[in-house]
Amino acid sequence: MSEMRSDRHYYVPPPSHYPVTINLGLFILALGFALRINAIVSGVVPILAGISLALYGAFGWVEKILCEDESGNYHPWEDRSFRIGMAYFIFSEVAFFGAFLLALMYVRAFSLPELASMDPHFTLWPDFKGTWPSGGPKSQAFTPLGAWGLPAVNAILILASAVSLIWARKGLSTANRGQMVAGLAIAFSLGVAFLFQQAMEYRHAAELGVTLASGVYGTNFYMLTGVHGVHLLAGIIMLAVLLLRAFHGNFKAESHVGLDLVSWYWNFAVAIPGLLVFVYFYWL
Repeated sequence: MSEMRSDRHYYVPPPSHYPVTINLGLFILALGFALRINAIVSGVVPILAGISLALYGAFGWVEKILCEDESGNYHPWEDRSFRIGMAYFIFSEVAFFGAFLLALMYVRAFSLPELASMDPHFTLWPDFKGTWPSGGPKSQAFTPLGAWGLPAVNAILILASAVSLIWARKGLSTANRGQMVAGLAIAFSLGVAFLFQQAMEYRHAAELGVTLASGVYGTNFYMLTGVHGVHLLAGIIMLAVLLLRAFHGNFKAESHVGLDLVSWYWNFAVAIPGLLVFVYFYWL
């Protein structure tokens, strides 16, 4: 059995503290947000500490993996393991995001119409209407966000970034490194532009009175766009790493698992969810 494993050259990395560090940072970050939202802590120290710890763990882990890859420790078996792991990760993230999207669809398609079909003399709260958007019994006044402004621009940006990544992958398969680097740079730039546009959208939403106090509309808006924004930020960091590696001559037609994994993540955990948010929250 040991000889069989030796022939397969499967590399087993040494123990690492980076996964625990990342999870600890994310826990502190979530705790900081909860304390801030509930006015228990007024400062942002826990939030910044959580972000710093999570980023330290993420960059340290990526650096370690890249060093192991460049030193020749990885073989086709490790590549296959990375692909399987990323597939499971994407599935879990899509399921996580899909739960919130389905909650929105349930409220719009079933909950509100069902409540509105009850006895016309029965109302859950004054001025209740079984139509979307609905704030709730204690919601502050707000104006719904329109689709054909910043959201439409963001949908175009995220779709164009996905196409750019496909174009970059095509460049690698045809031994055109210039096309690969250009495609990665375009995708990275479009992702950063999307992030800035989303920040502007939050500012615009606040001007329209859309806050976490805006009932089911406000909470769905910030949950969906917030979760998507976090995934987008992670994807931008991944693209930055790919771009730096491409500038240093990494990735070949026979060795490009990193490019494939980030492309999967961007398309299935960033681009498609972003388009679904545009369609089901803003447009319909």
